[in-house]
Amino acid sequence: MSWKSDPRPFPLPSTIDPWIERTLIKDILHDNIGLLDQAIGKAKSFGIPQMRDWGVEDSKSFLLFASGMLTWTPSEICSGKLIYWTLCLFYFILDQEPLNDPGLSTPINHSSTGKPLKPLSDWVVEYAKKVGAYMDTPSSITQKSIQSFQNSPKYNFDEAIVPPGGFKTFNQLFARTLKPGSRPISAPGDDRVVVYPADSTFDGAWDIDQKDLVTIKNLPWDIHSLLTSSKYAEKFHGGKWMHAFLNTFDYHRQHAPVSGIVREASVIQGLAYLNVLADKGTLRQHRRIIPKNPDASDDLDAPDNAGYQFLQTRGLVIIENDLLGYVAVLPIGMAQVSSVKLVWKPSAAEGKYPIYPNAKINKGDEISHFEFGGSDIVLVFQADADLQILGAQGVDSDGNETSKQKYLVGMPLGFSTKQIN
Repeated sequence: MSWKSDPRPFPLPSTIDPWIERTLIKDILHDNIGLLDQAIGKAKSFGIPQMRDWGVEDSKSFLLFASGMLTWTPSEICSGKLIYWTLCLFYFILDQEPLNDPGLSTPINHSSTGKPLKPLSDWVVEYAKKVGAYMDTPSSITQKSIQSFQNSPKYNFDEAIVPPGGFKTFNQLFARTLKPGSRPISAPGDDRVVVYPADSTFDGAWDIDQKDLVTIKNLPWDIHSLLTSSKYAEKFHGGKWMHAFLNTFDYHRQHAPVSGIVREASVIQGLAYLNVLADKGTLRQHRRIIPKNPDASDDLDAPDNAGYQFLQTRGLVIIENDLLGYVAVLPIGMAQVSSVKLVWKPSAAEGKYPIYPNAKINKGDEISHFEFGGSDIVLVFQADADLQILGAQGVDSDGNETSKQKYLVGMPLGFSTKQIN
């Protein structure tokens, strides 16, 4: 289906939300609406059809768009990309000059770790929380919207367990559980085999050097920043860091990649960020920052490059395994996923996955879930785990990244060669 035939995600309201008026326009922009107009002008220069077709072409229409998202009833289209594009458009505009100035927005680099958020970045976090709170209300879902997800093949709705009486909120649908047997766990009794903790696309694995740094896109990131406040951070000196990402339509519950004892479980508050680029043609996992044909219209895309995870809102679960030692599992929020907590205690209707210090868990046990949006998953291993990652990230003859591989919960991620003679 072409973009031009896709619907606007919601009607634009007739007035700007009072909270947006007060907090964004007055408190942050100080009524200098020209800053927003400049950013929108920059965004329009890419010829993005989403902006044109949804009528988001000046500051007023963007503010109405942002207002509408606060009381949005999400629905989907056949491609499963309508929610994705909606989030992309919002963040793409806010990341344009001059709104991305370091005085307004927190720079996405290692120098920002451990520092207070800049005013606009802090506002986006609060905005995401408001959207997330609305997604917990009955108004966030209708029978018609539920049917749209059933009709979108990428959501694999037939795998889901529909609760008695149906889904009562959008977050309940988004964080849906799956029917028993949908995600078999590889080698459940073998500690050498590490499995994928989430339905996700493998992005890569990086060594942690002797200075406890991970170098990504030529930028050094301190592993202590990722594992903020964890008393186990030193355990990962010289280890390995692995990253995969989830899309909006993926199953959004996370499972233990190894068996063992939970030593820590916490939530680290950070950014609510989404890096969005303009890319000509259909959306895909590999993106070009500058289109090959500058006269062609661009679509929005969210490149899930590693690095920003060190600044995002994230969960942290440390598991001690008899063979592998300490394994850090970090479900990481992206965009509006940051609006809700990682849930360690589900409701009685959802069953139990007790995640607390000294709890014993088995490989494949559920440890958390996200609500609304996209998200990432990061695993960190100790050096002496001797873990061999199975996922591969190749390049073609021109040096461009090839397609990244999608894996499901329970599929083998890697294996340990520790103590093998």
